[in-house]
Amino acid sequence: MMSPFAIPRHSSGFVRRYLLGCWLGSSILLSFFLALYDIWEHHRHIVREGEQTAHVVSASLRTRLTNQQRQQLLVAYGHTNRMVRFDRMNWLLVVDGTGRIAYTSRPAWRSLRIIDSTFETITSDDANFRAVVQCLRERATDCMELRSGNWPIRLSGFTLVRPVSQPPMDLGLPRQNFLVLVNFDSGMLVGDFLQDLPILMLWVLLVSSLLLLALWYGTTRGLMPEFLEASNKDSLTQLINRTSFMEQAMDVLAEAEERQTEFIFAILDLDHFKRINDTYGHGCGDAALASVGRLLLTVTRPDDLVCRFGGEEFALLLSMSRSEGSKALERLRLQLEMNCLHYNGYKVPLTASLGAAATKQCGYSIDFLYNSADKALYAAKHAGRNRVEWNAGEITSRLPSSAAISAATGP
Repeated sequence: MMSPFAIPRHSSGFVRRYLLGCWLGSSILLSFFLALYDIWEHHRHIVREGEQTAHVVSASLRTRLTNQQRQQLLVAYGHTNRMVRFDRMNWLLVVDGTGRIAYTSRPAWRSLRIIDSTFETITSDDANFRAVVQCLRERATDCMELRSGNWPIRLSGFTLVRPVSQPPMDLGLPRQNFLVLVNFDSGMLVGDFLQDLPILMLWVLLVSSLLLLALWYGTTRGLMPEFLEASNKDSLTQLINRTSFMEQAMDVLAEAEERQTEFIFAILDLDHFKRINDTYGHGCGDAALASVGRLLLTVTRPDDLVCRFGGEEFALLLSMSRSEGSKALERLRLQLEMNCLHYNGYKVPLTASLGAAATKQCGYSIDFLYNSADKALYAAKHAGRNRVEWNAGEITSRLPSSAAISAATGP
């Protein structure tokens, strides 16, 4: 037999495991999406920095500065960018249509050509830089219109490519086109993410804990009571089921034994239930069980324990003496006999046999009370049914004794 209140405890354990799983799952999902969002935000910020750098180059080309002054301006800008922005920008190149570096944040590279072998090892894993070099080597006509996309997120270093142009100072001069190549350090996104990681974890813990609290409150206040009630009830009769009855009966009897309160235990069994199913169908049998359940709920008190024990058997644990119980059970038998079941135009008579035992004679063990009442029920069935029989605890088995077997079989 299960321990007292095993169903609530087992259900609570299931709910705790369910809530813990929800908390872990939500934490993992939230961490994943927050990490993606954080990396994406840092990537957008870096792209904006690259575009800002391209705007600075474009502005310098539209200003009446000498080439040396433009070079000094970009060197100073690159140095300031590294100091203020934690060395995000690695280098800046302004390349003309032949691949020659016109201006750069690294003066030693000025006048070099990016299509030379010198730059092959510098950005070997940079797809944007390789695309520019490949286009210039093939001498394509649209190289000065190349523009890197903003969507791909690269955890390694990458180069932002933006086209700019120098407007002619005189009407007779052609517009000169350039490509601005802004390279950012490898691992910068990972570094920025690791800096934000403690704050992200705090947010994950806070949000997931709030979700867990809301889910726990909704479950324990709303779903859990309904779940427990549904798990403890017989759906057909709306009485508590056998497991719940036996658990509660153990607690009630233990307390009654301490206070020496009298109880009676009774088993009610519908007479000729199989005949009802065979004659009128199983639907009529279900209607008969539901009718008995409604009657038991009507005639018993709120503190009484009443359940469908299984099949056509019902069990009752009533707080009363044997004399009071005799009257109550006889009254119950008569009420059941008088309440004829109406089903599909038929009047189906219902009677029941009852076996009972009292704690004063049989003690407070639920097993002993059940065995005693079960034997009394067996006697009521063999005495003609539709009656109440009591067992004072003399016999607790339906099997005949060895002496009875010997007497029946003879020497």
